[in-house]
Amino acid sequence: MGLAASGAFASNAFANTESAGLVVPFPAGGGGDVLARSVAGALAEELGTKIWVDNRPGAGGTIGARHLSRARADGSMLGYVTNGILCVNPLLYPNVPFNPREELRPVGMISEIGLVGVLNPNAIKGVTDLKSLVAWAKAHPKEVNFASSGIGTTSHLAGLLFARRAGLELTHVPYRGGAAAMLDVLSGRIPFMIDVAPNALQHVSSGKLTALGSASRKRLEIAPDIPTFAEAGVAGVELSAWDGIVLPKGASDELVNRVSAALARALKRPEVVASLSKKGAEPRPGTSADFIRFIESETPKWAELVEAVQAEASK
Repeated sequence: MGLAASGAFASNAFANTESAGLVVPFPAGGGGDVLARSVAGALAEELGTKIWVDNRPGAGGTIGARHLSRARADGSMLGYVTNGILCVNPLLYPNVPFNPREELRPVGMISEIGLVGVLNPNAIKGVTDLKSLVAWAKAHPKEVNFASSGIGTTSHLAGLLFARRAGLELTHVPYRGGAAAMLDVLSGRIPFMIDVAPNALQHVSSGKLTALGSASRKRLEIAPDIPTFAEAGVAGVELSAWDGIVLPKGASDELVNRVSAALARALKRPEVVASLSKKGAEPRPGTSADFIRFIESETPKWAELVEAVQAEASK
């Protein structure tokens, strides 16, 4: 836990509270945590309250999301969610007695986040770029590992999509969060992973890792020197992560609309736009209804990847 931001209490959006918790269902220091904290300060100021961050990682975000669903619906607790939590987990774990789509109320989208593949050039002798990685992996089926922040997470699905498009048999190694996964890539224990730009680009900039490509149709604005996977030689690897804010399902329309409007204002602040952009995330301010429509439009794409994960597990 940590104090994210504070502001005056006038026009407090929360019922009889002077502060609110923001449940971030990922480990502190990971890509999701960094993005959540990037907007928390401005959101707190727009709401005229304090927001403190409550990290509750586990089960691809399900543990934290479920904790939020059980909270009072008075605005004393908000939640940070991702495409994994809203679109992937309900399909990947249909028998879990918790469906975030039914038990949480979408407030607003925060951003769309670029994904970048990164390689430790010292992990496999002679493998220093995408071309050499693909060649080595084809010659050594199932001997190349890729890390992810957990089964069914965006980094897992992106790695699986890359393997399918490149025609490779790779071995997936899941971790408890992106920060832990990246540590093993940095050490060379795992040769590569595809992760959200906030978690990946800092290590490319420091020279510790080599960028394989971005999983996007066009190059990321924050990293124009990094080619897309298609430009680097593997077509069809197009995927982006996204995130947003939610409330427990019992939240009133008035509360949802008030927090949604505050979030949209926060996302238009120059300092927030700059902060998110530096992390490879593009702000997507809008209404609760906009966020709901976006979630519905994204679900089929992620469902296809979940089917691939399930097929992989059944082998």
